[in-house]
Amino acid sequence: MFKEGMMLRVYMAETAMIDGQPAYQYLAPFFRRHGFPGCTAYRGLIGYGHEKDTKMFDKFREALDIPVVIDVVDTRERVEGIRDEVERLVDHGLVIVFPVSMARKVPSR
Repeated sequence: MFKEGMMLRVYMAETAMIDGQPAYQYLAPFFRRHGFPGCTAYRGLIGYGHEKDTKMFDKFREALDIPVVIDVVDTRERVEGIRDEVERLVDHGLVIVFPVSMARKVPSR
C-alpha cells in the first residue's frame, strides 16, 4: 500500500567535507542517528554544478571531485524536521526535498 512521504536529496562533490570528513561519510551515520530507515549515497559517472565544470569518472586515472547524490525517504514530518539542519551542514552543494509516494516493504521473519 502506497502512502505519502518525502525525499531529501543532497547533490555535492565527492570532495565535499563536513566536520573534517567526506560529507557522504558524515551524512549516512547522521541520518541513521536521527532514526531514518535508510540512506543511499551514489557516485556519479558524469555531472556538473553551478561552476559548470564537468566532472566525470575516468577508469584510467583517479577521478577527483566526481558528483555524489545522497537520498533519504521518510514521512513528510520527519524529513521537514531535519532538512534545515542538513542545509546548514552542507557548505557546497544542493539540498532538495520533494513529495513521493512510497510503499515500504520489510521481509517477514
